[in-house]
Amino acid sequence: MGYNWEKVRDLRVKEILKEIYLFNELSEDELDALVEISSISRYDKDSLLFMRGDVSEHLLVLIEGDVSIYKHDEKGNEIVIGFFSPYSLLAEPAILRRIAFPSSAMFKSDGAVIKIELDAFESSFLSNAHVSREIIKSLLGKIQLLQQNIHFNIATTAKEKVLHLYEDNASITSKLKQYEIAALLGMTAETFSRNVKQLVKEGRLIKSEKGYQTLLKRDES
Repeated sequence: MGYNWEKVRDLRVKEILKEIYLFNELSEDELDALVEISSISRYDKDSLLFMRGDVSEHLLVLIEGDVSIYKHDEKGNEIVIGFFSPYSLLAEPAILRRIAFPSSAMFKSDGAVIKIELDAFESSFLSNAHVSREIIKSLLGKIQLLQQNIHFNIATTAKEKVLHLYEDNASITSKLKQYEIAALLGMTAETFSRNVKQLVKEGRLIKSEKGYQTLLKRDES
């Protein structure tokens, strides 16, 4: 008797959905219904998840790997909007409004997303109090990210940007190349390197086996 691969697939998707903060309070029956409208898509490193101008018919939940959301300015320079790790909702403001993506998304490592059929999700799950509350939290997080980017690009010095990254998002840096970190901060690789050296010289950054750490992070470890 052979394997029922469809059943195996459904069980795996269900177990993954249980781990996602958005769905961890759903009943078994609700999870089974969610599995029916969900699928897993895998991507290689440097693959595009979506491009600016695309419109999605699926809610996207990152379950493996890391994704960079970015756009280009009028000069063609890449501006990184955000960097996301599992289990993040991706681009839900545009998806839920059913408008074109204002930015593009690329995998910075091999990874995977769960795609949930949007029409079915809205009709069956958006009224769930826990699900709607977590979506609101995620949307508020995107607003905070936008405010942070505005602050970075208007009011913060290059040195402060670098220090803030290593204080609050140090796990990101081990997964990115130097020019990618610089792009995330909206500066050239040369500017990033120069400011890292200055911060090390001032004793505000310390070289470690995992890269660079602030004094605060070293005291916590």
